Amino acid sequence: MADTRTNQVEDVNGSGIYRATGPFPPGPATVRSPAALAHPEERNVVSNSGQALETAALIAGRIIFGGYFLYNGINHFRNRKMLAEYARTKGTPAADLAVMASGALILAGGLSILTGSRPKIGSALISTFLVGVSPQMHAFWKEQNPQKRMQEMVNFSKNMALVGASLLAAARPEPWPWHIGAKSETAMVPAHS
Repeated sequence: MADTRTNQVEDVNGSGIYRATGPFPPGPATVRSPAALAHPEERNVVSNSGQALETAALIAGRIIFGGYFLYNGINHFRNRKMLAEYARTKGTPAADLAVMASGALILAGGLSILTGSRPKIGSALISTFLVGVSPQMHAFWKEQNPQKRMQEMVNFSKNMALVGASLLAAARPEPWPWHIGAKSETAMVPAHS
């Protein structure tokens, strides 16, 4: 008796793998058994709601993460003298210049992440700041006082976690949803998927 089952080609429109229209990649299409394609309408609902959740999480993360660095970059300039004095106590050479340069790094990086404009460059700026500043400003291994050692260790660890978050942001493919695009620099536009 002949097998009457047929294989169906998986619909990848909107999956982010292939665009809905050509050109299509070379080679055969992905073929799945009918069992793997059971209830395609449920799969699309899950896919669309999952995509919406990812977009919402990315936008919220951009606001929090980018906003944090944007605020602190502005703070570097508003409180430059106080921060430069603190940096001097930590042995930072050219402390005033270091505060302005580090403020510029995180201000530009935070703005980039917040707007979604060139976020890989923004992530690199933030990571450069954190990796460059943390060993100088939060050298917990040099502290003799246990309370100060713990405080500096917490700040150092926090900064390394922020480096990790920055690297995760850099790993996200561009363009990001709702980024400020090159064609319309005054309006937020959704990314094409």
